[in-house]
Amino acid sequence: MKVTEVATRPLVQDLLIHDDCYILDQGGTKIFVWKGKKANKAERQAAMSRALEFIKTKNYPITTNVETVNDGAESALFKQLFQKWTVKDQTQGLGKVQTRGKVAHITQEKFDASLMHVMPEVAAQERMVDNGTGQVEIWRIEDLELVPVDPEWYGYFYGGDCYLILYTYTANNKNCYLLYIWQGRHATQDELAASAFQAVDLDQKYGGAPVQVRVTMGKEPRHFMAVFKGKMVIFEGGTSRKSSSEPEPPIRLFQVHGSDPSNTKAVEVPALSSSLNSNDVFLLKSQSGMYLWCGKGSSGDERAMAKEVSSVVGQNQKGCEEIVAEGQEPLEFWDLLGGKTPYSSDKRLQQKVPDHQPRLFECSNKTGRFIVSEVTQFTQDDLSEDDVMLLDTWDQVILWIGKDANEVERKEAVVTSQEYLRTHPGDRDPDTSIVMIKQGFEPPTFTGWFVAWDPSKWSGGKSYEEMKKELGDDATPVSVPTEQTAVPEAEKTFEPFPPDSLVNKLATELPEGVDPTQKEKHLSDSDFSVVFGITKDDYASLPQWRQLNLKKEKGMF
Repeated sequence: MKVTEVATRPLVQDLLIHDDCYILDQGGTKIFVWKGKKANKAERQAAMSRALEFIKTKNYPITTNVETVNDGAESALFKQLFQKWTVKDQTQGLGKVQTRGKVAHITQEKFDASLMHVMPEVAAQERMVDNGTGQVEIWRIEDLELVPVDPEWYGYFYGGDCYLILYTYTANNKNCYLLYIWQGRHATQDELAASAFQAVDLDQKYGGAPVQVRVTMGKEPRHFMAVFKGKMVIFEGGTSRKSSSEPEPPIRLFQVHGSDPSNTKAVEVPALSSSLNSNDVFLLKSQSGMYLWCGKGSSGDERAMAKEVSSVVGQNQKGCEEIVAEGQEPLEFWDLLGGKTPYSSDKRLQQKVPDHQPRLFECSNKTGRFIVSEVTQFTQDDLSEDDVMLLDTWDQVILWIGKDANEVERKEAVVTSQEYLRTHPGDRDPDTSIVMIKQGFEPPTFTGWFVAWDPSKWSGGKSYEEMKKELGDDATPVSVPTEQTAVPEAEKTFEPFPPDSLVNKLATELPEGVDPTQKEKHLSDSDFSVVFGITKDDYASLPQWRQLNLKKEKGMF
C-alpha cells in the first residue's frame, strides 16, 4: 500500500474516492483514517498501520488521537472539516486547492479572525451511535500484551495504564463495533505503542470492521462516557494491575463533571482546596468518610450524578457521604485539604446555566503562517508551550503565553483577539477586557474553566497566591489597552526627546507630543541603549511582561 499526498484547503468531498483509503491530518492534533467502500481488504487492514507510520514520520506525539472512518458512516467531527459535505464540485473559502496524492493537509493563506465565530461546536456532535447500552469488553496492557479486565472494574481508568475497550452494538440487524484505545497520561512509551499495535491486531480479528478511536486521558468523547452510564472514574496516576504495590492515598479529591449518564465522569485532582471550582461538584474521600461538596454553580442534575459517582468512588462507603454546600463547610473539610486557600469562584462559574460556553483557540505560526484553530472539549494538556492560546470566557478574553511562544505569535494574538471582539456577531462589548497571562502563573479566573487543572504541571506545586507573593509583578496578569491597535504601529511617528525629560516623569510632566504609554519609543537609538542597557531590537524580542518590568525598573512606565 503506497501513501501519496493531497494538500488542500478547503477540503472537498470529491477528493475521497471509494476505491481508496485516506489519511486526514488535522495539523497533528488528530488523524482520521477514511476507508473507501470499494477499497480492497489488504488496503483497509493496512490503513491504520500506515497512519501510525505517518505519525512517526511527522514526529507527532505517539498519543496523537487517531479515528477510523468508514465510507458512508462519517462522523460529524470528520464531516465538519470539509467545506460542504453534500455539495460536490465546490471550492470556497480560504487558501488554494492543490492535489498531489492522498494525505490531506489543511493550510491557510491568511487568517481572518471573523471565521472564529462560525466554527462549529463539534464537541456536542461527536459520534453517538446509540445510547451506550451495547456489549462491552475491556483489556489492559500488561507487559505489552492484552489482559482482560474484571467486569467489576469496568469504568475505572488509571493514568498509568492503557486500555482497549471493544463496544458492540446492532444496526440494521448487523453487529457493528467501536474500538476505543484509552491511553493514560502517565503510561510508558512502550505501553502507548503497544496499545496502538494491539488495537491493529484486534481490528484484524474482526475483519477490519471496528471503528478505532484513540482516546487520550481527559478527552473522553460523549459516547465513551455513556458506555459507563455516569459511573466513570479517572485516577490521576497509578495502575489497576494486581501486581501493583502502591498504597492508596489516605485522602483523594475527585471533580465530578456532567449532568446525565452520557456525559458524566469523576476525575482525580490534587487534594488541595485550590483544586475546587464553584461550577462543579467534588467528592472528598478520606479514611473516615466522604464529603460531597456542591459548588454554587452546580445544578441539581449535576449533584444527582455526583451522588451516583460517589457509590463508585466510595465503594463500601455508599450512602455515607456528607453533603456540603459551598460556603457552609465544616472545619474538618478544610483540614483534610490542608487548609482553606483561594480557589476558582468567579461569578460566572457560580452560574447554574452559563449564558455562554468558554471557547479555546490555538494561535500559532508553526506552519509558516499565523493561524488560529479552535480546540474543542479542551483540557490543560491542550495548552501548547510553544504557542499562544486564546480563551474566551465572554466577560474577558485571556491570552495564555506559552514559555516558547515567539514574538510574532504574541503580537498577532493581541491583534486577532481585538479583531475577534470587533467582528463578533453577537451583542458583544468591543471593549471587553483582554488579559495576558504567562505559563505557570495562571490565576483561578483562568484555571476555573478547565476540568482537573494540575497546579504542579508548571509551577512546581505552588498556588497562584504563593507565586504572586514570591514573584510579585512577574505573576500578575497584564491588561491589553483597547486602543493598542487603533493606529497601526507602522503609521505612528515618535518625536525623540532626551532621557531627562522622560525618565521618572508623570504624564503631566512629559513634553507635549509624548505618548505616556510608550515613552521608550521617544528615545533615540543611542539613548535607548544607555537607559535600558540593550538595543531596541533586543527589547522588541522580549515578551510583553518582561518589557513592562523593564519599563518599571528604568522609570519609563
